[in-house]
Amino acid sequence: MDLKHMQLVVEPLETNIFYLLPNHGVFHSDSKTTTLNMVFNASSKTTSGLSLNDILYKGEILQQDLFSILLRFRQHTFVFTTDISKMFRQILMNPDHRDLQMILWKDSADGPVKTYKLNTVTYGTTCAPYLATRTIQQLARDEGENYPLTASVTIRDIYMDDILTRSSDF
Repeated sequence: MDLKHMQLVVEPLETNIFYLLPNHGVFHSDSKTTTLNMVFNASSKTTSGLSLNDILYKGEILQQDLFSILLRFRQHTFVFTTDISKMFRQILMNPDHRDLQMILWKDSADGPVKTYKLNTVTYGTTCAPYLATRTIQQLARDEGENYPLTASVTIRDIYMDDILTRSSDF
């Protein structure tokens, strides 16, 4: 809640088109950073026989293939990698599409069941990789004039949420 990844639904929905994402938590007692991960199942079938993933547009593949990225990566003296932390959770969904990413949630075992809309791209939806890659590429294009080297590296050397790039000199 503190990260604004979801919002409480307090008003009745203005549409009857919505999807309740089945979800559960996975507890990691040995983790120091993320003890609880939420898992969302957008492939769960509804009474219509279709799931959310069945009806979402997957999107085209926008990334370079990993083999090409790794070949370029190995050809230089200096290499480095970066990771975009919690990439999907940093990308806001169009508010009109959030009705398709709703969950039921209880703050405590004896508390009431509440309905929330997820505000960000949700891991496990078939379109999430496309939305994330498309967002990163658009950001690189939008800021390319101010940061030309960063923009070209971001578009050329990103694979999922990792950037594998290199230089022959410092």
